Amino acid sequence: MSFQLDNENSFHESKRKTNFISEINMTPFVDVCLVLLIIFMVTAPFAISGVNVQLPKTTQTKPLSLSGESLVLSINKKGDFYLGKTQVRETNLVAEIKKSIKQTEVPALFIRADDGVPYGKVMIAMTAAQRAGVERIGMVGENKRDKK
Repeated sequence: MSFQLDNENSFHESKRKTNFISEINMTPFVDVCLVLLIIFMVTAPFAISGVNVQLPKTTQTKPLSLSGESLVLSINKKGDFYLGKTQVRETNLVAEIKKSIKQTEVPALFIRADDGVPYGKVMIAMTAAQRAGVERIGMVGENKRDKK
């Protein structure tokens, strides 16, 4: 096996002729983004659920924009309070809300109350949130057009 190089530059010339494509292939990136978008769209409604509550229905609601800093306080039909999925006694409500919002910069609380809960229970929740230092309080309802 012998070979002969006629010219020392012949190897370098052939190397220069090779053109590399330096573009980024966006197709896999777009595919991954679309799959993630679908996953987030499917799982978003489950993000605020935790306690089974029959929300009051209204016709003029706007969609919620929940951030990672928001806290959900649910009141079920029996009048029990839940922070996330943890049941909280009414007497400990202010302390538990304070403990939950301690790490957030702008504390926000969303109240999900069952349709049959007395107004007084909702006011207890709102007062406890205010006393705990919550700056933004939202009420969660269900749009009549969502469930037919």
